[in-house]
This record gives sequence, C-alpha cells and structure tokens, in this order.
Amino acid sequence: MQSLTRLVAVAALAALTACHAPSPGLTDVRIALSRDGITWLPVHLAHALGYDHEEGLEFALSEVAGMSKGVEALMGGSVDVTAGALAQTIQAASEGAAMRCFMNLYTRPILALAVAPGMTQTVRDVRDLKRRSVGVSAPGSATHQFLNALLVAHGLSPEDVSAVPVGTSATSVAALEHGKVDAAVLVGSAIPMVKQRNASVLFLADTRTPEGARLVFGTDTFSNTSMVARDRWLRQRGDVPRRFVRAVKKAMDWMRTQPADQVRNMMPQDLRMPDAAADLSAIQDAQRVLSIDGAIPAGAPEQVLKYVALSSAKVRDSKIDLSQLYTNEYLKND
Repeated sequence: MQSLTRLVAVAALAALTACHAPSPGLTDVRIALSRDGITWLPVHLAHALGYDHEEGLEFALSEVAGMSKGVEALMGGSVDVTAGALAQTIQAASEGAAMRCFMNLYTRPILALAVAPGMTQTVRDVRDLKRRSVGVSAPGSATHQFLNALLVAHGLSPEDVSAVPVGTSATSVAALEHGKVDAAVLVGSAIPMVKQRNASVLFLADTRTPEGARLVFGTDTFSNTSMVARDRWLRQRGDVPRRFVRAVKKAMDWMRTQPADQVRNMMPQDLRMPDAAADLSAIQDAQRVLSIDGAIPAGAPEQVLKYVALSSAKVRDSKIDLSQLYTNEYLKND
C-alpha cells in the first residue's frame, strides 16, 4: 500500500509538471517545494524577481505535501531539484537511495514544537507527550525527524507518540487550535501566528533563537535546510546547477537587505498567511539565519548525522559516506 501511495503521488506530480510549457530560450528546472512560504522563500523570490531568467533558466515550481514527498518525486524522476534537508539525504542513504545536497539556505531551521491551547495544563514537557498525538508536516519529513530527535533526547521513543500529518502554515495552526492534535511541530509563519492568537501558548522547543537552537541541537547553528538533486542531474546538466545556485543566491542577497514588508509583497499570494504580522515576523526570523554564501559548512554533515542517528536505528547501523551526500562545488564562480 505504501509503494502504491508513493507511485500515485509521483504520478500526480508528473502530471502537474507536464502542464508546464518551457519559455523559449530558457532551460527548465523542475522544482518540488513543500507548502512553506518562508523556508523556501529564496527559491520563490528567485523566480518572482526574474533571477532564474537572468541565468537562462525557467523555474517550474510544483507544490508537494511535505519534503518527504518532494524526495519521492525526485527519486521517481518527476522533478530535477527538491526542497530537502541534509538529514533526509542521510536517512535515504541508509535505505540505499542516493541524492546530494548542493546548496544550503539557512544556518539553522525555523521550527517550534507547540502545545495545543487546550493541553497546556497537561503537557508541560516533551515527556508528557507519551501516548499523545503530535502533528508533523508529513511522515518522514524534517518536522517528523525533529520530533523524533526531541523524543529520544527526552527518554522517549518515536513509537511513544502518534505522529499525525497536518501539513504546514494555516493547516498546522488549525489542527493545533481545533484540538486535532495535542501538540505540533510548526514552521515559518505558523509559529508567530499561533503566538499572536494564543498569548499563553507553550513551546516545548523553539529554534528561532540561538539559545533555543542550543537546547535542541547543542549548538547555535544547524545547517540542515538544503536544495537537493540526484547525482546524475548534477553531473549531466553542465552549468545548469551552477546557474541555479547563482539565481537563488541573488534572491537570498536581495531578501537579506529588504524590509520584511517588501519581501512579503514578492511572496506568492497563496502562500501568505491571512495574518500579515505573522508573515513579517517569520520573514525577519528567516533573514537573521540566511546563509551568507550558501555553503554547507565543514562539520555540519557529521553534526546532522548524529542528530538523525538519535532516532534511526537504520542510520546508526549503516556505514554512510557523508562526502557523497553533499557538495559545495556549484557555489564556485568559474
């Protein structure tokens, strides 16, 4: 059944991307992005500001339910590039799949584990989540890995909770506020939106600040938010990957220097939160942790490996060559 679901998801995405007609003179790059307007904003901005066209590319953007679905589409050949995480490439390697991170967007992810408003008197600590339901964007996603690592770090196992897919943005907020889950891992604008609507909301973990990141990862920085492709595409497409990186890096440089409201104006309309203040707060959070050069720093893969191994026996038992899972080659301007 799981393999059938995977095939259906990949087929649906293939149908969606097939509807896109390449612009004359431009090289198509098919990209899968999860519905998280803040995390993947540099890619959306590269397209909206025309930086892809400046590099002779046409970003054909497709939406998927979560990063894990983007990885499925990538491995199935429906897209060339997907939003991903170094943690996912490590997990995939332990399962025999090969893909590579080739650009890093942020110095740490913007994540928070929030308790549902009606549960704040009952759930006061991660350990209180035992036998309760916790929302994640999708099974196997970066938010799911985040939850698993938190559980293990607090003496629980991933099997001690029921992980429920709730998507991102407004759907994750609705699931939390309507009591569909007892807690949820939120990303981007969903974090300030919940805070603004529920002043007494309890966050069991929050990586928006250096202090919060240290409590979760043991360090201020955790370079895990990446653009991912298969080796074959990177090797066979000439300078296309390098031009892709240049376009996104231009967008990151623009995003870093603009007022948050100007950045929001360039966001796709359907990815904006109804609460503009939540978007502005999340954009400012993202601006503070944007990577300066897009590189995956030395030591980051080893750090992420330890993080994934906390909750994955398969990763712990595998011999993984980290050098095959990332590259900074395409950041160089030859």
